[in-house]
Amino acid sequence: MIEWLTRDPLNGLVITITFFISLILGRYLGEKRMDAGYRVRVIDTRIKLLVSFLLIISVTLMYHWYFPVVITILCAAVALKLRILRDYSKKLTFPLILAIFIFALQGFTYGMSKIDLGIISVYTEGVKYGFLIFTRVFASASILILLVVTTPENELLENMRWFRVPATMIEISSFMARYIKMYSHEGKRLKLAQESRCGFSRDLGFTGRMYNTASLCGALIIRAFARSEGVYKAMLSRAWHPQLRYSHVLPLNRNDAVLGIILFSGIVGLVIFDRIL
Repeated sequence: MIEWLTRDPLNGLVITITFFISLILGRYLGEKRMDAGYRVRVIDTRIKLLVSFLLIISVTLMYHWYFPVVITILCAAVALKLRILRDYSKKLTFPLILAIFIFALQGFTYGMSKIDLGIISVYTEGVKYGFLIFTRVFASASILILLVVTTPENELLENMRWFRVPATMIEISSFMARYIKMYSHEGKRLKLAQESRCGFSRDLGFTGRMYNTASLCGALIIRAFARSEGVYKAMLSRAWHPQLRYSHVLPLNRNDAVLGIILFSGIVGLVIFDRIL
């Protein structure tokens, strides 16, 4: 990631946006109740968080494309075993589109040796490097989506306290996950009301439709601010404050600690093996 920020900031920016968009989308988080297969707790949530974070960092540092491909296949195999492959595949659609965009962007803009394909020309170096970035993005998104699909939102947020994540970040993440779906529903209601008043009629022309769309977005933002202020006042009236602790996270037991050490060693070994090849 640091290498991208200094040498290729565009890739770093796009991949970072990929991670956060995949995480922020409300349906990516476990808002709906998990089935029995979702709730199989083989690994402690803290270990899953730590291993996922380290694995994503290691994937972004790999020099060879086949290691991210293997990790992606393993994530798909785990999703298939847990019987969540359909939900897992749906959530990979948007990261896949962004990864393809990065691949195409690199092929058209990066490198010195051109390959003439008739209508268009691509760069050899850009295709190779773009495919590497493509596999990195897809593998990282696979890890992150598998984590949030198999782990309830409350467990993720609560165990983040154990890693000493600032309470403000945890509270903001909790509010975002809770109200993004409500924000989306409110937008659909406004759009439906605008359509019932012929706000998107073809007779208005492009300028008229864009004006109505801008008005709708402005009304939605105003309602969002009003709703957030009302929710904040309601929480304060119920004795909420940022330092309030809702539950206590149990200490990490020995078996989970040993498993975490083994997985951490495996990730480090994988990165080293990738470097020496």
